[in-house]
Amino acid sequence: MSYLAVLPLFLSAFVAFAMPADSSSNGEKALNSAVTPAQEKQLLERARAANGDLYSTLKSFVCREEIQRYKGDLKGSKTRFIDHVSTNLSFENGVERYTDIFQNKDSRPSMSAIAGAWSEGEFGTLLQQTGKLLEIQLVSFVAFEALADIPTAIYRFEVSEKQSPWDLEVGSQHYQIPFTTDVWISVASGEILKIARKSITIPAETRISEIAWNVSLSAVDLNGTTWLLPNAAGYAVSYQESKRREWNQMSFSNYHRYGAESSLKFEGIH
Repeated sequence: MSYLAVLPLFLSAFVAFAMPADSSSNGEKALNSAVTPAQEKQLLERARAANGDLYSTLKSFVCREEIQRYKGDLKGSKTRFIDHVSTNLSFENGVERYTDIFQNKDSRPSMSAIAGAWSEGEFGTLLQQTGKLLEIQLVSFVAFEALADIPTAIYRFEVSEKQSPWDLEVGSQHYQIPFTTDVWISVASGEILKIARKSITIPAETRISEIAWNVSLSAVDLNGTTWLLPNAAGYAVSYQESKRREWNQMSFSNYHRYGAESSLKFEGIH
């Protein structure tokens, strides 16, 4: 399970930001008008297969995660840097583990020991859930968009409160939160390059008006093998009543694989 905590709330969640599609260029408009339902379906099927392959190979990785935390007003006119959080992140058998956690220069025993907004699960949990949801949800084509100069197709699906895997915990209360997910899919490879989620249907008693989360992936070369791995993520929590928001910007670097090697030697008996 991944977590997002906002003092004094604790949200076990997959939090996302559904970025609006920008298809303003003439080329993208032409491409959008030319796409057929059959082509949309074909690309979606490729994405489902590519994401399944991606998650199945996403094992035994270690990287460094850096988190810059901010807060400010909803208008964005007042922004204040809060602190810097760093951790070693390992991912093995579908589970993220965080060690050597520092808030500025102070060591912390866990992410949950950090006051304010924090999150876990950006590395593999979101990929796994997105793959499952792509298989069972009604998915619609949104638009074509260039993402870092890579042609992508954006697909969207809605997850209802009843079907939602997103659990919001406030004190002793738990809520299932409905959300919208946008997925950016490479037109050439079918690989998922970005995932974004957003929820604005949140119980009023939480005083949270919106939760937004996203993660982007890019190619990483390790010992001659190329892996598609998270390179950046972010989330934001907005409070309409108090006109404020908190947001984190995350980056992932220094990737390497780990494993155990052992050998067994037998000495001859004389």
